[in-house]
Amino acid sequence: MKNILVFGATGPQANPVAKKLLAEGYKVRALVRDSAKAQDLVAAGAETVVGDMTDSASVSAAMQGQDGVFLLVSFIAGRFDMATTVIDAAVANGIKKIVWNTTGPIIPVVTGNPSIDIRRDILAALEKSSIPFVALQPTVYMENFLLPFLSEEVVEKNLLAYPMPAAVECQWISHLDAASFAVAGFKRESRDNLNIEISGPEKLSGPKIAERFSKALGRSISFRPMPPKEFGAKLPYGGNGDLVASYYEKVFADPSMMTTNVDFDRAVGALPIAPTSVEDFCRIYKEQFTRM
Repeated sequence: MKNILVFGATGPQANPVAKKLLAEGYKVRALVRDSAKAQDLVAAGAETVVGDMTDSASVSAAMQGQDGVFLLVSFIAGRFDMATTVIDAAVANGIKKIVWNTTGPIIPVVTGNPSIDIRRDILAALEKSSIPFVALQPTVYMENFLLPFLSEEVVEKNLLAYPMPAAVECQWISHLDAASFAVAGFKRESRDNLNIEISGPEKLSGPKIAERFSKALGRSISFRPMPPKEFGAKLPYGGNGDLVASYYEKVFADPSMMTTNVDFDRAVGALPIAPTSVEDFCRIYKEQFTRM
């Protein structure tokens, strides 16, 4: 399996997947809506084709000659028909494997949040397709801390703010590690479907995350549980802040919603990677958390 079609490759989650595939010697084709936003991929050696996940003709054309597909449906703007367009085209074009980043956990009950609830439907569509697949269920991304209004608070006030109770323990994951798990999914020789939770190597509360930031930055950082409405109001997602704030309000009411219990050893046993710790992540992005 050498030829991989990547969806969402100009976005922050799929872009590292495309680049890591290229670094590992795969031939990458990226379907993008705006080729001007894909110049970094072209420079890295990817082929880009213009299309849209809502357009079956462009999706099918992009799949010709490909062995595998990396699927990611946007959490904010994604729709179920985008996934089915890709899956149907994959069946028609004889794709050998789909690696799907679910963008979060697949919750077995209706949550009322369509961005979360469509994951169950996408999983069912993949199971029905008969194409071997790897479904990667990430926890919460460390890159959330790079949101400007959060990183600025680290810089200006030495506060690490996030809308969760201080006691919530979560296994944060980086985009880089999620990309590594995806590449490992394509390398996996078994044709059996794999539906697996993925995370970083540490289970940390808010204050423990702040301790890791303190070590990486060389100064004392404290954790601040940010009120969900404050977080939602500052999000740059145009109209989706209330939905996000509503989710985090539920987390404050029921901290178990964000507490994770991923079997990390199982994840790296099935899909071997070299994990990134929170301290590692903070060192990588040290400049963004430091007054220049």
